[in-house]
Amino acid sequence: MRVVLGVHHLPSAHQALQAVLELGFNDLEVRPTHVMEHVGSTLGKYLLTVTESDYYAQYMQNEQLKAQELLSSFEKELQARGIQSHARLREGHVVNELMAEAQESQAELVAVTLKAQETLGHFFFGSVGRKMIFQCPTSFFVYKPWDAPETLKRAVFATDHSVFAQKALERLIRMRPQGIEHIAVLTAYPQNLTSALAPFVSQLGLDVSRWVEDKLYEENQAVVKRLQQEGFHAVAEVRGEPIHEAIESSLKHQEAGLLILGAQGHGMLEGLSLGSVAAHQVLHTRHSVLVVRPA
Repeated sequence: MRVVLGVHHLPSAHQALQAVLELGFNDLEVRPTHVMEHVGSTLGKYLLTVTESDYYAQYMQNEQLKAQELLSSFEKELQARGIQSHARLREGHVVNELMAEAQESQAELVAVTLKAQETLGHFFFGSVGRKMIFQCPTSFFVYKPWDAPETLKRAVFATDHSVFAQKALERLIRMRPQGIEHIAVLTAYPQNLTSALAPFVSQLGLDVSRWVEDKLYEENQAVVKRLQQEGFHAVAEVRGEPIHEAIESSLKHQEAGLLILGAQGHGMLEGLSLGSVAAHQVLHTRHSVLVVRPA
């Protein structure tokens, strides 16, 4: 498993690495990547009107030296752990460059740490976070260090049973995160779905909510069986709640610290795996998120 790991500063890089190690990927290769963002991409057009260009050049040179020292220190730690690594220093827009590094190195995962104070900060400032969610060509993992990394051993896999969600499941299996000891397969359905079906199902003398839950539970059980075939411990869970509430309830009930989902999908319960759901879960919640891309 080749992982591009975003290195902004050492503490957060250490946290992201520890979280990746907890997930237990086989044949791990880490590509620590630091992105130097040019001042000109943000405030430069204002600052350079009052600042000599040679001062700016000196500033960028100093930043480059610091970045090289940062990457060198982190790479030595990886090598001391026996982890194959190849550090990269890139220049440009942070998300663009992380995505480019992933493509060029044929990495299977991009991993970063997101702290509360960084929600409006370096990696995920507004549209930047959404850009990662909607445009990142590979799977990505956002670790949020609210809880100990050990909580990642228990996960909730949210699915809408679409074709895309099934492909995401198979991709997850190929990624082989052997550190995950327990996976709850979650499907949520909106209460208004039962109201819409009531006129049709009631003619059969069935309880609509029970009928919907039973059907979804059967589909979840098929996913559970597939995971069990690959050696995972898995259980099925169906919740008649809006998706975000269902995810929070399931994570709490399962004592899980990791949410796994696809980033798009159109099934009977359209919206579960859509990018807007991933965006909310990445940007506005406490738990860590693994977004799986089938490609």
